[in-house]
Amino acid sequence: MVRLLSIGIECLSSIIFILPAMVILRYTLWKSYDFGKRFMVFLFAIYTIAVFSAVGMPTAYDLQVSPNFHLIPLIDILHGSVEYVKNTILNVLLFVPMGFLLPVIWQEYRSAKKTVWMGLAISLSIELSQIFTFRLTDIDDLLTNTLGTFLGYYCGKKIMFKLPAVSINAQQICVKHEAVFILGAVFLIGFFLKPLVSNAVWDLVLSSSLWESVK
Repeated sequence: MVRLLSIGIECLSSIIFILPAMVILRYTLWKSYDFGKRFMVFLFAIYTIAVFSAVGMPTAYDLQVSPNFHLIPLIDILHGSVEYVKNTILNVLLFVPMGFLLPVIWQEYRSAKKTVWMGLAISLSIELSQIFTFRLTDIDDLLTNTLGTFLGYYCGKKIMFKLPAVSINAQQICVKHEAVFILGAVFLIGFFLKPLVSNAVWDLVLSSSLWESVK
């Protein structure tokens, strides 16, 4: 329950900053987008916020180099506890929407190879960021996240290719690479701005009766 509360606070603290950013984009880069396309991009941003909140990304206010590596693949999955196997399955499921949303929204990710590479790149970035937290940089997480992206792509293939992809103006670099732009914006908001809100919310929660009911 505490874990879910923590993820919820982290997500809402980022969404507060994402909403005005999306409004600005609506009247600048997204002028030609219809509501459906804008909604899908917004959904991708919200999903990315949820992923970053769930994995515990570092912030500008709590950076601490604490390398902790697990570089032998699959050993812990094959010989680990039931809890570890459950966590492995959750890591796969966490990235299934990534494999689905990327090709639904952006034409350039209709290629399975490009979508899976993007999932791998995002997962690798997350694992490398764990060096600056107390979390484990785990090759199994990299493999399972990438597998989740792969499964998301192929499970949704028949549906996604029937949906309209967001049109891209190749002359505008930030729109051409819009997925990367959204991911970067979400990371920067989480790195610099989110803690300003989440820390204040936690102070309120810890001093209220709500904390007694969930801890």
